[in-house]
Amino acid sequence: MGIDRKHVLIACAIAGAVLGLVLAVLQAAGAFPTSDLHGMPTGASRSTGFMLAMAPLLAAWGFTIHLRCSDAQIARYLKANAALCVAWLLIVTLKYPAGNDHLVSIMWYLYYVPMLLTSTFSLFSAMRASALDRMPVTSYAKRAVLAIDAALIALVLTNNLHHAVFRFSFDDPLWSGSYTYGPGYWVVLGWIITQIALFFACSFAAARRQLRSAFVPLVLIVGVLGTYTVLYILRFLIGSNLALVYSILLISCLEIALDLGILPSYYWRESMFSALPFNLRILSRTGEVALHTALFQPSNQDEALHSMFLQTDLSRRSITSFRTTAVPHTLFRGYNVTGGSALLAEDVTAIDERRETLERQQDSLRAHNELLKHRHAIDGVLYRTQQERALVDEIEQTLAAKTRRIDELLSDLPRGNDPQSLAQRRERLTEVKLLIAYCKRKGGLVLAGKSDPAFNRERLQLVFNETAADLRTLGIDCAALVDVKRVLPASTVSVLYDCLYDFAAAAFAASNPILMLFVSDKVEGGEGSGDGVAVGQHRRVVEMRAALEAEESAQTEGYTRSLEELRRVLERRDVRFALDIAPDGATLAVQVSEDEGVA
Repeated sequence: MGIDRKHVLIACAIAGAVLGLVLAVLQAAGAFPTSDLHGMPTGASRSTGFMLAMAPLLAAWGFTIHLRCSDAQIARYLKANAALCVAWLLIVTLKYPAGNDHLVSIMWYLYYVPMLLTSTFSLFSAMRASALDRMPVTSYAKRAVLAIDAALIALVLTNNLHHAVFRFSFDDPLWSGSYTYGPGYWVVLGWIITQIALFFACSFAAARRQLRSAFVPLVLIVGVLGTYTVLYILRFLIGSNLALVYSILLISCLEIALDLGILPSYYWRESMFSALPFNLRILSRTGEVALHTALFQPSNQDEALHSMFLQTDLSRRSITSFRTTAVPHTLFRGYNVTGGSALLAEDVTAIDERRETLERQQDSLRAHNELLKHRHAIDGVLYRTQQERALVDEIEQTLAAKTRRIDELLSDLPRGNDPQSLAQRRERLTEVKLLIAYCKRKGGLVLAGKSDPAFNRERLQLVFNETAADLRTLGIDCAALVDVKRVLPASTVSVLYDCLYDFAAAAFAASNPILMLFVSDKVEGGEGSGDGVAVGQHRRVVEMRAALEAEESAQTEGYTRSLEELRRVLERRDVRFALDIAPDGATLAVQVSEDEGVA
């Protein structure tokens, strides 16, 4: 920032010195016009001293704009206006000593370059202040305005070719005072008035409600300028200095807009920076504090902090963040700025306190989670133990009932060797064989619960195939299919064994039986399932379907007894089943959830 001010100050000083030197040389040479120069009044020559004093003042005003205006784009527009006014005064000063009519006319036409561009830059400043430049259409509007300015400037500068702006003849010695206005002049004047009106419209939109009363002095100044312009066009003030009057009124209008806040302005950037509600400091490349806000409080750790900050690489990143134990509960953010860097300190005490609270809560939740895991493991072991105990009790009761049935069959075997006795003995021994196989399978579940409690598809298919083979040797046409994709718990397999052997006993008691068995697994649940499962939950189910066909005339008491025994077993369990008994057969559909225990 210091380097920019230095350059602007040097440029203003050089411009003022050159303009003063030119004016001094011209005045010493006696080159200023007299009252008989082409019959022109001597108003311009009489105002030379005012212009000589006004030019450095305009340059100084432009320098203060560099210091005061907080918006860089608006500052450039206003400084361009100051430079254009200085150039206009210089053109007026050099116009009268020129002895060539064509050169005088060109310098006269150059008046309209600053007249057009100052109104344009003022309009652009108001558009910037009212935030209209954020709209995409604004960039096209600015280009259109500059294009119109360029066209009108070209029209004025080429007036000697077409005289569409000013009408006169160089043959007339008094041409510079006896000209008339052409259509082009009114176009130029109308365009300037339009831009001034747009400037007021944009400024009014940009001003806060309490500042809109500030437009009263602005309107008065514009009214004076308008009155002066009308009188000048009517030749009542033809001898006055248009450039001087226009520059004074223009700068006065812009200065009022700056002072009242219509255009962004601060008298000193240091005071503006100091008033920022941040703990912010601007560091030079060597680590020295160039500027700081009022919230910045120097401390003994600043030197070490600045040294650590300057060691960070900001060339690849526009923002860097860091913390240090030397300044607790503070987050530092570094930013790249021209000529140095900015260091912002943020108080994060509240954030640190919340973080510590969250960490304590997280530690508590983590310990509670470990406790829940341990409790879940204990509950799982207890549940499995209960399931194993319930399975053992159920198998024990079942084996006891089947053992009594075996004793009954063996104690009541016919003793004779006649064909009828042999047939009855064979039938009862076959039933004993099935019961022994059943007891073997059920007893195996107890041992499997200790060594390998999971039954996969191959293991279950082997049991069903062996039972089907045994039934076929006894004259029962039987087929079994197992389509299970995962392992099954022992309690589920126990239910399947009951269904398998009770159906086999019923088939053995029928005449010409045909038995079909099918076991599968599936997943039930979800929205709209209608199976008693909560929405969003799923349940794994093993389903067994069995169909038995036999001759109606050959049903026996054992057939009905076996199926009724199966019904009682399934009713004691928490399973869903459907058992239909008919004289010519029976069907069974049973669904066992893998998380259901035995009754």
